[in-house]
Amino acid sequence: MNTRLFGAIALGAAIAIATPVSAQQIVMKIGTATVGTGDQNMWMERFKQRVEQRAGGRMAVNLFPGSQLGDNTRMMEGTQLGTLEAYVAPTVYLSIADRRFMVLDSPGIFDDIEHGQRVVTDPGFRDMFLVLGTAKNVIGISMWASGTYCLMMRSKPVRTVDDFKGLKIRVLASRVESETARRLGSTGVPMALGEVMQAVQTGVIDGAKGALVVADAFKMWTLTKYLTETDEAVLVSAVAVHKPWFDKLPADLRTAVLEEGKRLDQEMHDYSIEQRKGFRVNWVKNGGELIQLAPAERKKLTERLATVGETVIQDFPEVKPVFQSMLDFAKKHRKPAS
Repeated sequence: MNTRLFGAIALGAAIAIATPVSAQQIVMKIGTATVGTGDQNMWMERFKQRVEQRAGGRMAVNLFPGSQLGDNTRMMEGTQLGTLEAYVAPTVYLSIADRRFMVLDSPGIFDDIEHGQRVVTDPGFRDMFLVLGTAKNVIGISMWASGTYCLMMRSKPVRTVDDFKGLKIRVLASRVESETARRLGSTGVPMALGEVMQAVQTGVIDGAKGALVVADAFKMWTLTKYLTETDEAVLVSAVAVHKPWFDKLPADLRTAVLEEGKRLDQEMHDYSIEQRKGFRVNWVKNGGELIQLAPAERKKLTERLATVGETVIQDFPEVKPVFQSMLDFAKKHRKPAS
């Protein structure tokens, strides 16, 4: 995709949903890398409407989708530094601020997306997890299980675990993602979302790992014919806020930000589940092939990746207690086998 064209489209979207600011208003800029009507974008729109209404004109919430304010790394750094008040992204990118956020990237922890949602919205886990970045000037205000992983391939379909061998695959920027690719015999290539289309088109990578919402928003079927729902991990989205800015808000606005963020946890999960049905239909409707791994292959994939998280955290002692807490909550919320 032409980068300048993409930027122009994104800028137009931001202008359309920005609120005029008076000299007296508090400004809250929120950025995300995604475009369209996916859950991260919908979170921003609903949050903006509700917080501005509660603020009664005292706060302007301005939205910047499509990586207008930089790629995911830049936006996370901006939220730490205070050049950006809030940032919506998969939790993998929050680990730029604090490595402990990376535990949710681990494959094989959750049985399915609903299991993941029960864990991340359990008050015991949620309240612990969202404050991990406090010392790095970041706090979380919202979190939900928004999808599971899929693999979009241009010319070679992935139907078995062995099909991963030798592939160059775009992954999210974390040690867990790189180790996952390595165990499958692939090379993981960390890459900003805005660069993926061109990289696939030019053959720099064979395919891209992501979620159905990304496949649909970027119309990946124009370049990648095959989409395999690997579902090896649950993708959790979260909202990070610059803590010094948050701490200076009037008490009622701090309450509004926290309450509206929390209220959207379940709303966005439910929205994501419903949207995923349409994404699958769109993929096939536009000429793509939707692939599900056979039960034997899914079992093989799960077994191959079962210890990825445990292996990676050995290099980071500070991550181990959070990883163990995640395992404990996963056990608590696991439904008995039928």
